[in-house]
Amino acid sequence: MLELKLLFKTFVAIFIIVDPIGGIPLFLSLTARESESQRRATALKAVVAAFLVLAVFVLLGERILSFFQISLGSFRVAGGALLFIIALDMLQAKPRSTKSTPPEEEESRQREDVALVPLAVPILAGPGAITTVIVLSGGESLPAKLIVLLACALVMTSTFLIFTQASRIARFLGHTGANLLVRIMGLLLSVIAVEYMVAGIKELFPALGGQG
Repeated sequence: MLELKLLFKTFVAIFIIVDPIGGIPLFLSLTARESESQRRATALKAVVAAFLVLAVFVLLGERILSFFQISLGSFRVAGGALLFIIALDMLQAKPRSTKSTPPEEEESRQREDVALVPLAVPILAGPGAITTVIVLSGGESLPAKLIVLLACALVMTSTFLIFTQASRIARFLGHTGANLLVRIMGLLLSVIAVEYMVAGIKELFPALGGQG
């Protein structure tokens, strides 16, 4: 039961930061010239590539931090701050500056294959998602890392299903409905970000954890 709760919490955190609902307009724009079958192939390639990128950081994130002599506590605080900034953009339904820029998106439209760049990276596996999986898996046991990997797989599976139905979902939600969902997810992400920062501060200043 505890593992299921942890899996659900991890899934929600990663799903919110990946934000496949908010990525629907960009996905439709980048694949405007593709048929439905080609869109499915593009979506599949993007989610597989994004999963592999996140898996690398789940398994090697702690070593990467150690190589640069960055403590997990410091990374939790910095990562929480980054996620909080992203959450503020989501609360205002703004395009995320940490995802991709308009010039990058325009350049991508001129390429034959947009699955890897920018869909996989940085749209799906961007700085926010990478930060999230490192924070969730950093310093944890192998079973905990496996839970994060499973959550990533479930998120990418959900993303694939959402992208394959992107046209229908866009028509059903409309611009207002999509913005409402993004704002709700932004609110949840802001709470998660604060939790990361508080946990990081307690790791950096252990005495604070004993108060109260």
